[in-house]
Amino acid sequence: MKSKTSRHGLKRMTALLLAVVLCIGMMPSAFAAQQDSYHDPAEHWQEANNRTNELDANAVVTIETFTCGECGKATSFEVLRTPEYTRDGQTALTRNVKYSDGTMVDGEGKGSVLDGVPGQDAYYTGYHWTKAICQTCGGINTNMGASPSDDYGYLRNVYWLYDCANNFFEELPETQTIEQVDSEYHRVITESGEYCGFCYGTFKEENSTLERHHMESSIRPELAHDRFVKMDTCADCGYSETAYTAAKAVIADYFGVVDGQPHTVTVSDLSEVGVTTAIRYGYSADACTLTSAPNYSKAGDYPVYYKITYTYHDTDMVENSVAYVHLRDETTTEDGSCTCGCGNPDCGCQDPDCGGDCCSDKGCGENHNWTLLDSVDPTCLTLGYDRYLCVDCGMIEKRDYEAQLGHAYQSVVIRDATCEVPGKTIDICERCGNVKETDLPQTEHEFSTTVIPATCTSPGYTLRECTVCGERHIEDITAALPHNYVSKTTPATCEGGGRTLHICEGCGSSFITDYTDPLGHSWDEGKEITGATCTGEGMTEYTCIRCGATRLEGDEAAGHIPGDPATCTDPQLCIRCGAVIENALGHDYAEEVTEPTCTEMGYTTYTCTRCGDAYKGDYTEAAGHKPGDWIIDKEPTTDSEGSKHKECEACGEKLEEETIEKIYNQATTDSKGEAVVGGYLVIVTDTDTKDPVSNAIVTLHADDTLSIRLPNSRLLDYADQTTVTVLLTKDKSAVEGMSVTMTDKHDNYCAGNTDSNGQVTVPGTSGKTNEDGNTTVGWEDEDGDRWTLTVTVEDYETGRPIEDAEVSIGKGGNITVTLPDGTDMDEDNRITVTVTDNERDPQEDVTVIVKGDLGQRETGETDEDGKLTVPAVTETEYHGAYIVGYTDGTFGPERSMSRSEAAAIFARLLSDKLDERIPSGANVKFTDVDPDSWYAGYVEYLTGYGVAVGYNDRTYRGDKAITRAEFTAMAARFFDVFGDGDEAIMEQYQGFDDVNDGYWAAEYIKDAAIHGWVEGYGDGTFRADDPIDRAEVVTIVNRLLGREADEDYIADNYRRLVTFPDVSSRHWAYYQVLEAANAHTAVLTDPETWDK
Repeated sequence: MKSKTSRHGLKRMTALLLAVVLCIGMMPSAFAAQQDSYHDPAEHWQEANNRTNELDANAVVTIETFTCGECGKATSFEVLRTPEYTRDGQTALTRNVKYSDGTMVDGEGKGSVLDGVPGQDAYYTGYHWTKAICQTCGGINTNMGASPSDDYGYLRNVYWLYDCANNFFEELPETQTIEQVDSEYHRVITESGEYCGFCYGTFKEENSTLERHHMESSIRPELAHDRFVKMDTCADCGYSETAYTAAKAVIADYFGVVDGQPHTVTVSDLSEVGVTTAIRYGYSADACTLTSAPNYSKAGDYPVYYKITYTYHDTDMVENSVAYVHLRDETTTEDGSCTCGCGNPDCGCQDPDCGGDCCSDKGCGENHNWTLLDSVDPTCLTLGYDRYLCVDCGMIEKRDYEAQLGHAYQSVVIRDATCEVPGKTIDICERCGNVKETDLPQTEHEFSTTVIPATCTSPGYTLRECTVCGERHIEDITAALPHNYVSKTTPATCEGGGRTLHICEGCGSSFITDYTDPLGHSWDEGKEITGATCTGEGMTEYTCIRCGATRLEGDEAAGHIPGDPATCTDPQLCIRCGAVIENALGHDYAEEVTEPTCTEMGYTTYTCTRCGDAYKGDYTEAAGHKPGDWIIDKEPTTDSEGSKHKECEACGEKLEEETIEKIYNQATTDSKGEAVVGGYLVIVTDTDTKDPVSNAIVTLHADDTLSIRLPNSRLLDYADQTTVTVLLTKDKSAVEGMSVTMTDKHDNYCAGNTDSNGQVTVPGTSGKTNEDGNTTVGWEDEDGDRWTLTVTVEDYETGRPIEDAEVSIGKGGNITVTLPDGTDMDEDNRITVTVTDNERDPQEDVTVIVKGDLGQRETGETDEDGKLTVPAVTETEYHGAYIVGYTDGTFGPERSMSRSEAAAIFARLLSDKLDERIPSGANVKFTDVDPDSWYAGYVEYLTGYGVAVGYNDRTYRGDKAITRAEFTAMAARFFDVFGDGDEAIMEQYQGFDDVNDGYWAAEYIKDAAIHGWVEGYGDGTFRADDPIDRAEVVTIVNRLLGREADEDYIADNYRRLVTFPDVSSRHWAYYQVLEAANAHTAVLTDPETWDK
């Protein structure tokens, strides 16, 4: 969803940021002094022998500044905070238990803290235990008051509960880990959540999903092994699969005899399926271009050069080599005997035309005259021999036979055997080229062993991992070691308490015990520095004889003699010197809020606790009845109807009643997703996987309709739809047109009618709202992602749900709501549409179109709460003019603002707000203000509210230029009474309750700077005593009130407005001045506009 923030949303966000700044300002060193970076205490929990020690051992420690009730001054505290974990996940405060020893909120009585061990039987509650130790006096929890009567925990070694407010939570960065599951899937684990920035208490969310491997393939040729290697690797988790494909063509030498036929080398392609083999031949190594091998028919030894290109999935591998054709001129039969026809196996004639006469006796008899003719070498399969020739008769005979050589195989490994796949080798005879294949069996795993020793935070174990395939085994698990704590004792001093720090030498965890009180200073008799006077204190210096520290103690001055006590409007004066002892108190209005009822308006009564002045204001509209959820008065049974009613959540008035039909038939789906109710077989399955949905409650109603409640493990989800099949039990035929409703644990709701196959699939892209005004629909975006939304339609004024509203969702994700006939939609009858996901989390910036039965159509986007109310109603506010120019028509933007002019501004604003009359000035209290002066009434009016204050001599000095500090202080006092204005400013301002406590400008300036009302100069100074000019004043006041000028309106209506010749449109404060000087009705849009 796109993010869009309205004007009021921006104010709320600003207010939240200011509130965080305020909290940090109240505890200035809370974050800066933390000793450890973030860790979840539940993951490193240390158990101890008692509750306090256990909280100490697991605390996050900071150094902060508070006022100590024992020391009586602001000093450093060591603050310990530990998240609260209970066995039921609920804070002990729900049982009125506040302190770690079980003491109740009122400091009396005991209850149960239900503590346990985090991660085993206890859960984080969103609260933390806290304890503070003064670094000066060693007092425990002395920041909680001034004495033990103020709080039970004062000076007790106990913790007390504090809310981990939303402002303190920080987001955990979202992390993803991916674990291999098997050859098809890996698991994606997403962790997120938030933690308290003070105690580190953590809410974790973990989401685990199975995803198919995202395999990416790469192919690598390995010519040395005559193969291609295909590696498929998951890009996410690293899982890999390796496949080997043989790529081998054998070109073997040819050995033969001349027989008149052409001969060449022999070729055997042993490559596996998928490999393309291309062979080119040549007469030289650098010219292999022939597509067939050269042929030879004459005796000789001929080289045949070749280049083989293997191609596998567009990856090439090239092999270059040479083979030979060996031809002998030898004529023999297959058994090796001569073919001349003589029949003599040892004949070496080899003349095919001999006719067998070569072996006949030509007169030599046995006395041949032999001489060596030639020799024939043996081959892999044939004998070798020598041929001898008789020089007398010409007879040729073979002798001296040599045994056949046999094959001389050379092995080539095509694929190595591993623990995952078998191997393969090819054996090639290096003499004759004969080829044979051999399969190699798979090998055993090659495990490497790593020993992980145990520590005090984790167990030890032995990890055995195969270095080839990665298979892992964890063995010999040993328990975690106990902590080895070493103690370090810090003795008590005069100002600091003693304690013992226990630190584990193994993991560094620590806790503190054995606190001892500070020794306290031992002061001497003192030495007088100055004596006391009537108006000033005397001073005596005391020195500690133990540590040498000094302190000054004042002797009381004679003091002023008080006159009449200060009242709301008059200060108290000293009757001796006339000095102001106490400023006019100003009205101290106590607020008594009368809350609106369902039928009566509410209001606030403001009564001054000192003088009794009172008025009513802040009226709020009657709330109207707010219907609650249905309350079951009587559960239905199979014999009788039940009943239910709704009550107003505010006043308890019963608003409506309904009967609940009796249960006619009800059953729960079994492991097959089946349930039989009445004469129907109902089957509930996952639409995509067809997996059965068990433990769904199926109810058949009297009107022959079905309602189904999904089990808690399953939600109505458009990305994971549910299919319901309804069959007759008697013949398993489909039931068409049966109404089926379905809900889940979040009360998401869908309905539909079965089709001709007896099936209905929910949720769909449209639906009708039920009696609670909601229905669940879904849609699919252009990327194919599916979204599920639950839409609730209500009457804005009464909060009553609207039933039978048609809800549909388009392809772009826009929701259309068509109201049922008879439902009004106008300014007096507004409609609220709430959009959530199926987890009931609000969905912001969803476009919703609402249609009425009279053709009305309203469109808008949901806010941060997932709500849209139509039709929109424009809010307006009257902005009165609060400043005027001078008699010469000028404004004087650079003229210093006088104290009288400042009083006039704030008096006009306050009287307009409270609808009160400015008095005449006759009763003004300041001695220098003439009752007839133009500003006397303004000063008298503001004095009554404590906004205008004078000097110690009871003068106001109205003509004096007001300084930046004086104006800032007056503005702060004004807003203490005004109590309205810019939402973000006022929400922040409510956190300051010390404006009436007599602080002078330092506190006012600090407050105003926090609010953004005033700014300093570029050199980092505020220049508090400099005068403030009129342009700066209207700019600050407009910021206070959240007022802004409508620049377009001013441009179009310039001649109709109050303008000033010395404030041109180029002046930096042009629009601020016109906003202050012109009364108008403002339309509260963003940006603000003026009503035309």
